[in-house]
Amino acid sequence: MELIEAIKKVKQASKEKFDASVEVHINLDLDSKKMEQPVRFSLTLPHGTGKTKKVAVLASKKVAGADLELKESDIEAIQKGQIKPKVDFDTLVTEPAFMPKLAKVAKILGPAGVMPNPKTGTVSDDPEKAVIEIKKGRLDVKTEKDLPMIHTVIGKRSFTEEQLTENFMELYKSLKQNKPTKASPEWVKNVFIATSMGQSVKVDHTNL
Repeated sequence: MELIEAIKKVKQASKEKFDASVEVHINLDLDSKKMEQPVRFSLTLPHGTGKTKKVAVLASKKVAGADLELKESDIEAIQKGQIKPKVDFDTLVTEPAFMPKLAKVAKILGPAGVMPNPKTGTVSDDPEKAVIEIKKGRLDVKTEKDLPMIHTVIGKRSFTEEQLTENFMELYKSLKQNKPTKASPEWVKNVFIATSMGQSVKVDHTNL
């Protein structure tokens, strides 16, 4: 169905007793075994995500807005499980100089989805600006490790239909801008919208 109708239906059908997240699931026609074809990009949604992220920072100076200020010695604490990604922080921002030092915990940060990456703006010479953007609702969007699928959030059920529509369109525009060079013209196979525990609705994306 048309995007606005799909969003209306998802909001009306949501039975969660909390302010559920509105999710987008996109299936892509890509060969996930070819390393040159993963899709990964960052964007800031016009109306944010409605979710508050705990941002950890490893930098050479104090960074305003950080929820957790890490020191170089804390890398060992991550290694020992004393500081845990997705528990103590949701996102990690660092300066380029610290990336070699974080290599020893890449096997912990990577699977948790919090390894800093220049493509997502989490490796920056201006960590304070990076933190501000993340707090505004910046999304890190990427295909699944072994599947050409994208799962992400565009807001909360409490958002208006217009807010969710604008957030979706910003996501879809960024997706098209990051199309792999070898992808086919019809590389977006299908798009679904759903709330956290609600029924998904298929969106007619052909005219978007």
